[in-house]
Amino acid sequence: MNLPRLFHLQRDTDITGISGTGTVAHGVQWPDGTVTIRWTGDRPSTVHWASIDDALCVHGHGGHTRIIWADGQPEQAVPSIAVLLDLVNSLRDPEPCRLDHDGDCQEHYWFEPGTCPHARAAELFPAEPE
Repeated sequence: MNLPRLFHLQRDTDITGISGTGTVAHGVQWPDGTVTIRWTGDRPSTVHWASIDDALCVHGHGGHTRIIWADGQPEQAVPSIAVLLDLVNSLRDPEPCRLDHDGDCQEHYWFEPGTCPHARAAELFPAEPE
């Protein structure tokens, strides 16, 4: 994400009886993923959250409040580092590379210039001891 993204919170059902339904807040998601929300109503307030997920955890009311992005695009989910590491480790072949006389990896059928992706993954993310 490079630019701030505008949104509003659309509440379909007011389970607390306080905020009402319809557009209950306007917000911005900043490039670092933090969120600022400005509540509408008789006593407007502004609150900052570490992430959109944190804001929805408190104000989403079990799906009764939805994020409507001003640009019409859904949120681009960014996987956590732990999820990415698990993915890399699940895809990495534990067998070491076997290079031929041209430096191509015969074990993983890597015949392109540069290091075999399995070797690179093993360098960057060493397997944890079992």
